[in-house]
Amino acid sequence: MASVTSLGLHQPTGLQHAIQERVLRPEPSSTSYEWLNHFDSNANSTFEDDELLVTPRCVIWSRAGVFRKSYNFDLEKEEVSQALLTTFPSFGPLAAKERKSAGKKGNTNQREAAIVVFLKTQAHVFFLSGTSHVIHLPFEVETASAAPNGLIIQRKLRLDNLVPASLKFPKVPPNSFVSSQPQPWSASSSQISTFSIADLGAPKQMTMPNLTLKDMWDPPALKNDSNWPRLFSLSDPLAEMGLVVAKPVKAPNRGHRRKSMKPSALDTAEEILHVSRRDDFSPKDSKDPLILALTLNRETSMYTVWKVAIAGEDAGVGERQRIPSGAMSRRRSSFVPGTGTGATTPVMNSQQTFRESMGGNQQEPRSKKNKNVQDESRDKVPDFASTLDPDFDNTAIPRRKSRRVSSMLARADLSASHERSAFSELATGVQHSTTRRAESLGGQHGRTSIGSHAGVNGQSFGQSFHQTPNFNHSLNSYLEAPVDDLLDELRAGGDFEGFHNMGLDDEEFDGLKQEVIFSKVCHVPAEHTNVRYSSQHLPASTQCKIFTLTAPPSAADNKQGNTIVYCALDTEEKKLLVLTLFTQIHKVDVDSPNQINGMNSEREVSVVTLGPTMRAENIIDACRIDDGAVSRILLLTETADGYGELSLQAPWCGMMKVPLPPKFAVNNIRNLSLNPLPRAKRDGGFKRVLSQGPRALRGLKNSKPGGLFDLVDDEGKMHQLQIQLQPRNPHVCRILEVCRAVLPGIRAGEGTLNCWWNVMQWLGLESIESEEPEWSALVIVLFSMVLSLGKFSKPAKHQTHAKRKSKSGFLRSSSGAQLDLENWELMLEQEAINGNPLPSWVDNSGWAWLADDDADMNDIDSEQIPLFAAKNNDRGSFIRKHVKLARDFSGTQFGQNAIFGCLPTSGERSIENRKAALVDTFICLHLLREEQRLDTTAAELFSTGVADLSPILSQIARWLGWDSWIQHYEFEDASLIDVDYDTDSPIESAVSQLFDCPSIYDWVQNCLATHRLIPFMTLPEMVATRSPASSRNAHDLSQWTRLTPRTLMLDRFFSAMQIDWSPVQFVEALFAAGVDLFMLETLPEAIAAPFQEAIVQCQNEPPTSWSKDLLAIVGREDVNTLLTPGQRPRHSQTTILAPSHEASLDVHSICLFTGDNETTRSFDGSAEVDRLAITRSIFKDDRRMNEASAILNTTKPTVARCRAEPQWTESELLEAQKEHAQMLAHRTLAISSGRGLLYYSARIPLLTQQIRIVTFNLSCIMKPENISVGVDKSAFTEEKVCWAFFHAGVAAGLSISRDAKGIDTSWILYNKPPTELNNRHAGFLLALGLNGHLKSVAKWVAFKYLTPKHTMTSIGLLLGLAASYIGTMDSLITRLLSVHVTRMLPPGAAELNLSPLTQTTGIMGIGLLYCNTQHRRMSEIMVSEIEHIDTETEEEPLRNEGYRLAAGFALGLINLGKGSDLKGLQDMRLTERLLALAAGSKKVDLVHVLDKATAAAVVAIALICMKSENQVLARKIDVPDSLLQFDYIRPDIFLLRTLARHLIMWSKIEPSFNWIKVNLPRAYQDRSRLESVNTLTSEDLPFYDIITGLCFSIALRYAGSASLVVRDLLIHYLDQLMRICRIEANTFDKKLTRNTVRNCQDLVALAAATVMAGTGDLVVFRRLRSMHGRDDNETPYGSHLAAHLAIGALFLGGGTFTFGTSNLAIAALLVAFYPIFPSSVQDNKSHLQAFRHFWVMAAEARCLVAKDIDTNLPTPIPITITLRNGQQTQRHTPCLLPELDQIQTVRTTSPEYWNLALDFEHNQTHIAAFKATQTIYVRRRPAHAANTSVFQATLQALNDGETSPPNSLEWLFELPAFACLTKAERALVLPPNQGGASDIHAGTDQTVVDSRLVLENATLDSGKRDRLLGLRLLFDWADRATSDGKDMQWIRREVVERLKARVWMIGTQE
Repeated sequence: MASVTSLGLHQPTGLQHAIQERVLRPEPSSTSYEWLNHFDSNANSTFEDDELLVTPRCVIWSRAGVFRKSYNFDLEKEEVSQALLTTFPSFGPLAAKERKSAGKKGNTNQREAAIVVFLKTQAHVFFLSGTSHVIHLPFEVETASAAPNGLIIQRKLRLDNLVPASLKFPKVPPNSFVSSQPQPWSASSSQISTFSIADLGAPKQMTMPNLTLKDMWDPPALKNDSNWPRLFSLSDPLAEMGLVVAKPVKAPNRGHRRKSMKPSALDTAEEILHVSRRDDFSPKDSKDPLILALTLNRETSMYTVWKVAIAGEDAGVGERQRIPSGAMSRRRSSFVPGTGTGATTPVMNSQQTFRESMGGNQQEPRSKKNKNVQDESRDKVPDFASTLDPDFDNTAIPRRKSRRVSSMLARADLSASHERSAFSELATGVQHSTTRRAESLGGQHGRTSIGSHAGVNGQSFGQSFHQTPNFNHSLNSYLEAPVDDLLDELRAGGDFEGFHNMGLDDEEFDGLKQEVIFSKVCHVPAEHTNVRYSSQHLPASTQCKIFTLTAPPSAADNKQGNTIVYCALDTEEKKLLVLTLFTQIHKVDVDSPNQINGMNSEREVSVVTLGPTMRAENIIDACRIDDGAVSRILLLTETADGYGELSLQAPWCGMMKVPLPPKFAVNNIRNLSLNPLPRAKRDGGFKRVLSQGPRALRGLKNSKPGGLFDLVDDEGKMHQLQIQLQPRNPHVCRILEVCRAVLPGIRAGEGTLNCWWNVMQWLGLESIESEEPEWSALVIVLFSMVLSLGKFSKPAKHQTHAKRKSKSGFLRSSSGAQLDLENWELMLEQEAINGNPLPSWVDNSGWAWLADDDADMNDIDSEQIPLFAAKNNDRGSFIRKHVKLARDFSGTQFGQNAIFGCLPTSGERSIENRKAALVDTFICLHLLREEQRLDTTAAELFSTGVADLSPILSQIARWLGWDSWIQHYEFEDASLIDVDYDTDSPIESAVSQLFDCPSIYDWVQNCLATHRLIPFMTLPEMVATRSPASSRNAHDLSQWTRLTPRTLMLDRFFSAMQIDWSPVQFVEALFAAGVDLFMLETLPEAIAAPFQEAIVQCQNEPPTSWSKDLLAIVGREDVNTLLTPGQRPRHSQTTILAPSHEASLDVHSICLFTGDNETTRSFDGSAEVDRLAITRSIFKDDRRMNEASAILNTTKPTVARCRAEPQWTESELLEAQKEHAQMLAHRTLAISSGRGLLYYSARIPLLTQQIRIVTFNLSCIMKPENISVGVDKSAFTEEKVCWAFFHAGVAAGLSISRDAKGIDTSWILYNKPPTELNNRHAGFLLALGLNGHLKSVAKWVAFKYLTPKHTMTSIGLLLGLAASYIGTMDSLITRLLSVHVTRMLPPGAAELNLSPLTQTTGIMGIGLLYCNTQHRRMSEIMVSEIEHIDTETEEEPLRNEGYRLAAGFALGLINLGKGSDLKGLQDMRLTERLLALAAGSKKVDLVHVLDKATAAAVVAIALICMKSENQVLARKIDVPDSLLQFDYIRPDIFLLRTLARHLIMWSKIEPSFNWIKVNLPRAYQDRSRLESVNTLTSEDLPFYDIITGLCFSIALRYAGSASLVVRDLLIHYLDQLMRICRIEANTFDKKLTRNTVRNCQDLVALAAATVMAGTGDLVVFRRLRSMHGRDDNETPYGSHLAAHLAIGALFLGGGTFTFGTSNLAIAALLVAFYPIFPSSVQDNKSHLQAFRHFWVMAAEARCLVAKDIDTNLPTPIPITITLRNGQQTQRHTPCLLPELDQIQTVRTTSPEYWNLALDFEHNQTHIAAFKATQTIYVRRRPAHAANTSVFQATLQALNDGETSPPNSLEWLFELPAFACLTKAERALVLPPNQGGASDIHAGTDQTVVDSRLVLENATLDSGKRDRLLGLRLLFDWADRATSDGKDMQWIRREVVERLKARVWMIGTQE
């Protein structure tokens, strides 16, 4: 203890608030409230010095000395029984989301702090984050403790309420004289006995010898509830309570009476005293923390230590989940408990007893229900009995699962104990004690034998603790009070038959979970010596004070392990029990349920054993006191004068008395709370002190980190004191920590700390002035270690040390001492502290002018002393001064006692051990100094006036006489050459030099030269070679890494170093050794040069397998963004487009918006800017995107031209124009579907604005007259063209981005039409579902939409929900879809009053919902619907072709691509049945029915057997070989069958004319190119359909590939079909043929757009624009629909999306582009129009965008794409990539930006990142690194400077230090401003310029040996690099040569 400071009187922060609010009276007594403090020394703790002020009706929370909140409970009309702070696991959606992300990172310990307030019937939980909960308690709480996961609650026993005055006596063994007396009711006995004194009057009238045993053992009037569990846990305020159970101790198997090892409830006599926190004994983020608990059994007077495990966290419990209690099955018995069944003899004695050896004190195990051998074996076998015998009851499912125990009891009236008792028993049953005697051997408390718990070494604990044997001589050990359960029940009036046979003997509370499992560690007698009358009904926690300590690593024992100290203070008896526990980590194999290849995973288990037990008496109070990493026990002991005495103790160090401060302050300056008292009452201000100190010391309270505690005096006042245990100087603290680590033990490292405390006290007592007393005290301690090896000079008898106060430098004045501000020498002495001979600023070149002036004066007057020179005045040097102080200290009796009792170099040890301790200390301090040389922030501290070890170590080396060490320190720094050292060595016998002085620079140079590890002494190696007791400490690398991280890092690196390392291996080894960015930047420049060189060489193209940390080392944050897809750089204003002013809607803009129907006010304009910028970058060469947008725009009138005949009148012309406009209106109605593809996933909606769905402008502007012609609106109402408006709604919904947030229930209902449902909103719902947004919608919304039975809304919602839940088989969605399909209803159900279109939707929805699941039931339904034969003829039958086609699609989706593996569908003969429908012969009378099923069967086969390469099946489904059979097949089926064949033979598809020719029937092969077709005839219909099917097959095979070969092939056929379609058709046959050709043309156009999807290919676009321009009256709506779908697909997502070729994508494209198009707007007979939007499931975002990480703007970057087949293609970003599974790598190849590589073959993180954002961030290369030649680098620097604005700091380069920098190096100092937000920090990273300036300007003239050694290392490394032919990029060769020249010049000058 270095010092004790009084901080003033201390009172609760919330006390003034309580007085103001009249919660407390003014000046309240300390008994009127309870004051709780909660803190955590951990920096990441949830608690921040929280206080609770608890009054009977109010709880006040304060934090960090400031009042925060008050909780009042007047309304509850119940007093507060207890309040505490605890933490609960985080709950709620936000916490769950954090846990999910944390789980990926390995950290799941998210917790929330809460205040829990207990009343009588309820508990209030107030989370500090704001939420609160009320818990109704099922019982009255006696006490509660904060647990690692919430709370542990101790129930108040009802017995205590009913019998207020009863004595509890401990149980005794049956061999004592009391228990052997004959008893009238000895059949059975109670577990807890009582002694009633209710009729005896005052306790003083009771005489123990006159008592009869009968009176003592009279049971209470009512039955007690002691058999119920007493301890419960609460881990979630919203969940049920859990049980606290004990894991039985394993006992040897003694025949058939082996005890079950199932956890059981703790004995009700066990009272919880303390539960440790998660991080008390384990690291902060430990997955399996060590948690201990302490309980007290007042019956047996035993303390028990338990190891606590949380169910679900501890694998040792069994399952990683909550464990329900109870057996697997239990037979209900009608026999009396305690009696046998069958042949067994009824025995009513259920007393649970045990035997003890002499003196052993045992607690009786809790009574458990006895189970015979048959019952035990039954639990181990499969539970067949429970299914055969009705008497069996399966308790795995609780019998009262619908009504939990706690919730039932909570409803009882707590005020009426009788009724509540009955209700409780009804709810939970009565537990009975029927366990036999032998089971006690395996109880919770193990058997003890003769002897004490003395420790291994039996050492004393300070001066006030003593060892005692484990005997208990109290009265309690001779009494036992058995009471019969049965008699007890009968006396209470219980019904013998009733309560035992109700099935309520539920002893294990199977309704509650076993949440907390206690495993017994040890038990120790409490040794209570008196019988307590007044406190027996109070909780044991109120009579005990418990705290723990953790020993430092230096105190760890080699055999026993780490040390934990448990302290239990009995405040009534003033006894302190100190338990020493040893913990060791053992690795055990754990059988994991997820084993791989039979491998067992290892888990670390903490094994806790009991060590020495120490006791102390006459302890008034005790507490734990912490100051930094130092912890001690603070004791307040009684003294003879009654005043009290403070002392510090711990088992691993000696005792030290704590002197009280001479004066006690009044005002607490640390109190931040507002004091309402006027300032006038503060007499004397804050520095006022008490005139008289405390008259007596009465207690210790409120211990806090930082050495703070409250000392309670006899008046109840609390004086806050602060004890300094740890140095405030970090350098001193680290040196002492090294000493404690290297010299473990009481008289070693810990003794060094104790000696430092004594020296600090001595400096204060002697009033010795020092600028840095902590450093001076440390130097005195180190010198005293050497002096202690010699003889102490005996002090004179009357020698006194006068109060030394230097008066030199002070001037006399009337006001006292005053500093002489003109004394130059005094200023230099005060500035040159910590051993520095000169002030730190002397070396600064800024003061050089003073030295120059001083030199000029010396020339004039040679006798003038230099201005900056060390003065050898009467004060002496720092070293001599402290040597003298050390001698003075060792010459005093106080110093001799301290040195003899603390330092390892003194005392009764042998001289060899004392010398070894000195040598170890000296070497470890030298190694610490060498470590500091590797840290520029520490090595340079010497020049900034901070303490340095070099002169101290140099002095010790001189005393030791070690020459090489003396020489090492003599030339370390130029300023240390003239230091005056002490030459009188106190060491009597010489200490031999072990080895030469090790130098870290020499070691690093040798290791780099030899490429291997050269031996070098490190701290753990030095400790390992010493005593065996300290060898364990050497293996604890965590503390050594904390003390010397850089030395150990280099040691690990060089141990792995190899000669032929590449730069990548070099950097990986650095990272594996523990290097991080901070360490790299703070290594000395010369040592860091080889490392930085390897980093620079890896910087250009780091391996794709590197982690984020490795990439951060090489400065590639741009690659780091790939590995964290959610992380995005800071956004800056995008300047590529004009800024959007939508945020400020003024009057002018509002007026402009009124005429614009297609406004984006509902969308976030800034979000769309990014997408538009990318689209413009893709199509930057022309206006094709603008043209596509204009074509697909429906808000502007159509421009048309009507050819006027010469003979037409004006009215006839107008009529013709109207007809023409009416015809063009159908084309306009078909545009919306295409617009959905164009603007797909482009916008993010504003959640506060409603989405406006674009409508249609059907008017036309006729050229050349420019007149507007309208249409008859009655023909185009929303009811008549409902599908057009539906498609418009879909287009609006699809424009919402997939990544949009906040699309939830409230927003969708906000956009719902206010009056009635409409078609646009129906389409909008479908679009949301296709994008997956309906998955976050509450499912009750579906019923709100479906109730009105609006057909279009039902279609949109059902399909949308099915698409959002695709492949999930969600049960609720299944039920929702089933009620809309007749086939899914049960037999006999009423007919559905639903549209056939809705039922078609339901069928397809089931296919989506069960996609790829191979669900048998759903497959059977779909097949039956395809095959169904209608018995009734209806005008509009339900099962039309469209319905059956949907069933075929659904069947195909359910078994998608599973044709070769049908699993459980083999017996369905699925393929054969479908083939019979698709290609088999049909009955004549059923042809009209089965023709409707043909298309469905074909597409089902195509989807099921897709890519299966089944040639037999392909041949069967193919078109017939004979043309004669063609007459019996519908022409469009030819197309489908051709398509199905080639989807099956997927890999055989080739994009060539020859392939098409080969796959045509032989009769058509000559005309395969269509060039020779000049006439229209219906005989060619199969020919056209087969060719179109082949083209569509090729398109699906190469969808999204942008292959020009495929495009040209398809364009050829498209041109030919367009030509054929223009052939004149003047007969019906020709018109029929032209309709088929037109249909084929539309499909081939879609096929070409599918291949070139997202590319905007001009060749295809020209054809599609021509198709859009068709204005004849023969072109149907479906043809226009196909053309606009093709245009949208060509510009899919604005060029950022394309189509994939996965199984689902091919199926989606087949559904969306089904070759039969509607003939009119309302046509759905063959194909439901809603399915046209299924292309969404095939769309893939594959547009790679490169953005500058500084500006966040898209940047064109050349890239090289390497496919897995070895092909390479060159492209520029932004661009579409091929399919990801075909790509091997994507690399950027820009000379201006750092190169980046995406590894899609081996790095799954890259694939996930690309799929999430499609963006890579690139960083511009600095000019210095971009080019190898100086000329190119200069040119690029000039070029970069031209594009950026001038920098205001350019004048810096005119300074001499920067004048020699090149243009490229100047660009590193001041990077060009690119306008990005991160440019602010661009110049703060370390660059090569920094290293070069240090090497050139701060090395040769520094006067430091380290800098020169670094130069030597650099030269040696550079020479070897030159000889190996390696190019140096970090420190260029010319810089090294220039440095060599300067060194040579300095050498020649000297």
